Amino acid sequence: MIPPLQRIEYGSWQRFEPAMLTEMLSTVAAVNGELLEALADSARSGDHFFPLPESLRCCMAILTSSERQVAARCGVFLADAALADLPGSGLRVEGDLAPLADRGRAWLPIEQSISLAHSVLLGSWYLIHASPAVARVLLGISAVDVTAYRARGVGELAQIARRHSDWIRPRWPHRLDVWTQILERGSRPVTAEPRSTTLRCLQVSAGDPAWRSTYVGLLA
Repeated sequence: MIPPLQRIEYGSWQRFEPAMLTEMLSTVAAVNGELLEALADSARSGDHFFPLPESLRCCMAILTSSERQVAARCGVFLADAALADLPGSGLRVEGDLAPLADRGRAWLPIEQSISLAHSVLLGSWYLIHASPAVARVLLGISAVDVTAYRARGVGELAQIARRHSDWIRPRWPHRLDVWTQILERGSRPVTAEPRSTTLRCLQVSAGDPAWRSTYVGLLA
């Protein structure tokens, strides 16, 4: 679920150490790589639900490992890390159920699903503890989700990953335009403009325009 645009203080970037941002982006790329590998496996399998538009299945299935690595470095988290959407979280408000109709539907073998859930939840936990403000832009989550992560320890998140691994999903599951651009970044890195992909992801995620332009400048 994509939260409404949030205004975050520009000063957070000014005070931020470039080395820390590089480390955070490396974490984002690593988790994205695992998610893209899982999506490729799902696309090639006829046994599981594919959680993106069906028209992307073929493109995702033929994406090579090196192409996935390029796409993974898009600069934002590609997995939906919102804790508020998980069953029993107590954070979801009435009326939010309809967009979650496909959540909980298996799209990976159980072991791979649990492994991905661990990576997404613990990766998000690390980003939020490194810098809550910057993490909100990278993850595209609300202040409620940030508070939920900060209130939970690694052990509790690991337990959530085991119990609710099927609820881990790619972000923007119905946005064919966004995912087409992400995949083109991997399959056509020469013609695809990396920063335009990052801007597109941030545009449908969260953040003030000043944040977006500053963030992409740091990626250059």
